[in-house]
Amino acid sequence: MVTPYGTGPAGHEVSYAVLIRPELDGTALPELPGTLVLGEVFALAAEGEARPGAPFWIVAGAGDGEVRYTPGAVGVRVGPEHRDGVLPHWMMWPEAGAWPGPDPVPRLLLPREADAGTAEFRLRGDSVTGTVRLWANPRAGWPRPRRYTATVTGSRTPPDRAPTTAASGTAGSGTGPVGPSSTAGSATAPSDPAAPSDTAGTDTTPSNRTAPGAPAGPVAPAGPSPTTGPAVTGGTGVPGASPVPTDDRAELRSLAQSLVLERRYAEARPLLARAAALYAASASRPDAWSGMVVSDLTSLVFMTPYQALCALELGDYEGLLDCLLAAVEVRRVLTSAARGYGPQYAEELRAGARVLPGFVEAWRSRLAEDTARIDAVDASRPFYAALTRYLFDQGAHEDAVVASEAGRARAFADLLGASGARWPSRAGASAAPRLTRATLRSVLADHGRTVVEYAVHGDLLLIWVARPDGTLHALGPLSAAGLGALTARYLALAPGAVDDRSVRELDEVLRGLGALLWDPVPVSLLPSSPDETVTVVAHGDLLRVPFPALRTADGRHLVERHPVALLPALALLPALHARRTSGPPPSPGLLALVDPEPLPDPPGGGSAFGPLSWTRRRFPAIADLYPRAEVRSGAAAAVTALDGHGPTPSVVHFGTHAVVLDDAALDSFVALAATGGHDGRLRARDVLDLRVPGDVAVLSACRTGAGRVGADGVTGLSRSFLAAGPTTLVLTLCEVEETAGFEVSYGFHRHLAAGGCPPALALCRAQRELAAEGHRPHEWSPFLLYGLG
Repeated sequence: MVTPYGTGPAGHEVSYAVLIRPELDGTALPELPGTLVLGEVFALAAEGEARPGAPFWIVAGAGDGEVRYTPGAVGVRVGPEHRDGVLPHWMMWPEAGAWPGPDPVPRLLLPREADAGTAEFRLRGDSVTGTVRLWANPRAGWPRPRRYTATVTGSRTPPDRAPTTAASGTAGSGTGPVGPSSTAGSATAPSDPAAPSDTAGTDTTPSNRTAPGAPAGPVAPAGPSPTTGPAVTGGTGVPGASPVPTDDRAELRSLAQSLVLERRYAEARPLLARAAALYAASASRPDAWSGMVVSDLTSLVFMTPYQALCALELGDYEGLLDCLLAAVEVRRVLTSAARGYGPQYAEELRAGARVLPGFVEAWRSRLAEDTARIDAVDASRPFYAALTRYLFDQGAHEDAVVASEAGRARAFADLLGASGARWPSRAGASAAPRLTRATLRSVLADHGRTVVEYAVHGDLLLIWVARPDGTLHALGPLSAAGLGALTARYLALAPGAVDDRSVRELDEVLRGLGALLWDPVPVSLLPSSPDETVTVVAHGDLLRVPFPALRTADGRHLVERHPVALLPALALLPALHARRTSGPPPSPGLLALVDPEPLPDPPGGGSAFGPLSWTRRRFPAIADLYPRAEVRSGAAAAVTALDGHGPTPSVVHFGTHAVVLDDAALDSFVALAATGGHDGRLRARDVLDLRVPGDVAVLSACRTGAGRVGADGVTGLSRSFLAAGPTTLVLTLCEVEETAGFEVSYGFHRHLAAGGCPPALALCRAQRELAAEGHRPHEWSPFLLYGLG
């Protein structure tokens, strides 16, 4: 076994400073600076037990040299004589279970993956180029062979400059897309714009190919400032490690990363914060060379996963979100600073951003309670807003949709479950898989309908239109100014718009909402058939918007152009489709709970609920539409009717009152008959534990589609009923008058019971007919369809 930095079989030195551009199964990963011992054929030779996370050796050739890989940021150690020479790492995550995000991820799990490989190099003078290939056979958790390819470019390290430790300024002491540097204190003229030195104190002279554009302002580090960070001057607490000076950011970073991957998070965190503060301070210097700025910011980018993992494992979730938000901001500034580095560099930054939501998902998966999971995503909204906008601005529109989806209705998706079970339990619900770019395409293809998805961030509106053929079009950023005021005005006007003045004002509000939300969508991207449903994935307060009633530029209501089905997230579609197709479909029939009595008392001592005798007298007209109908009224319209019915109906109708409590959303209730064993309040929290029969549920009562709007959509009756069995709900956004509500319900059931008409089209036709007959929008616009449609 030769001494590292010795000579190889061809008589050349075998240690080189290299810039590695890896590729994992065709996916480009960020460049990694480092030092390799070169040989011809690599073979795995485990040291001790060959298990994930165990150290091992890759032997180069027949005893020509060796590279020792130790899991963690200590990375590559060259030979036994250099056990203290910490060089940049190739691995971030030593075990599959340690990574909080989904597969595939930018990692190289060599202890688990590497079986064999080859290396081919060409030496011309002091320049070296080559390729290293490693293979892994399928094993547990790896459904197919993995191939890792590293393209190596660099220069030979002369014998009098042979590096000994990272602290001495060796080539590759940085992390990320940073090229080789020379010994600390020497002047370096990088030949590539992506090759600034990362060694503190180096007097670096830029070449003529520098990156244009430095950051517009200082970048706040994700951690304490240099003045408040820990003093690290003596021993490190890591066996065999060298003392760490307080101003040696590269050594601080390497040591901290080693501690993270040894799971010593409390020790690593202050060192990471100190190093991040130093890099941020350097990048913010007014006189900083643009290449050094890129180097500093790149180091901050590559430190983010370690900082996030520390916060996650130490249970500091507020700190985790601060770290993730700072990570997006650093990427934004770095993308601007490195604009001259080409599109591949920007794509590598975006690739790193794609895995950031995995940390929030890891946090959510540790929470048992549904409400706690809702709160976790609510707290994450600023991070997801920043991530979505960053990716959208970069033109990565598919990535932006995936990021936006990661921050909406995640606890709702947990409730619906990924198994397709009709009635999943909320107790211990596992975290549902989040969308990736690949699964996004699959979900859209399986859905087979045009999707218009919105994201509202302050006064900015983003729109994506996905066609059934899988093409995705992005619109924006657009102005959302006035959107909240228009929505609030609609909800105030619609219940009582009876005089001409209020009707005109309501029409102006619907025209204003249409101009903001629907007019920007090109007609060419929408279905040509007026009977083809458009799925609208609304965000935030858009879930309060009466989309069917929007007045578009051609003067028509949207319902005259397309049926609309509303959802808070695309990620709900797989579970809803699986539920609809699992098992035999319910037989055509109706179960109706109409005009229950005695009614429960309203909350807060308000006015007593009035009887719905008009609806009870006329409801037989709806029941006669179905081949089999079971109508429960009075005392029979109790919660027990949901279990004590005959054959499972296809439709369940609630013709009653409802109370929605925005400040206590899960206490919102549908009013049923009070009995000796039940107070008559079918609360949203109780619905989650019920089995609501039927594929379609009509909640014909006041404000059944209202509730607390947050990152999880609308928390209230709509969320609970959709999680309890049905795949489609007919809901109301505001108070509705009894006779108008019956007219909409009758039209909906007439088209649905006739067969061959999906629920969204049935409601659409009912609303079209009422509009054509001269009914004002306030009479039919509060009704919307929620779910598959």
